[in-house]
Amino acid sequence: MWKVISNIIEMFIYSAVYLIISMVSLKIFGASLSADFEKRISLEGNTGLSIICGCLLIGIAIIISSVFR
Repeated sequence: MWKVISNIIEMFIYSAVYLIISMVSLKIFGASLSADFEKRISLEGNTGLSIICGCLLIGIAIIISSVFR
């Protein structure tokens, strides 16, 4: 019982860490290109930029999962 609860808490901690790292890295990536991702994706409907941002987040997820193993 306690093992299940500790696994659930560990999962929430890892997901919170991933969200923080991914948002910070996306902001750093956006600042390096001097582009406002949210504006270009939502208002202009830039599909290519949204695919690039998705690939960036998937890459960060793969890197973080390999670090935690």
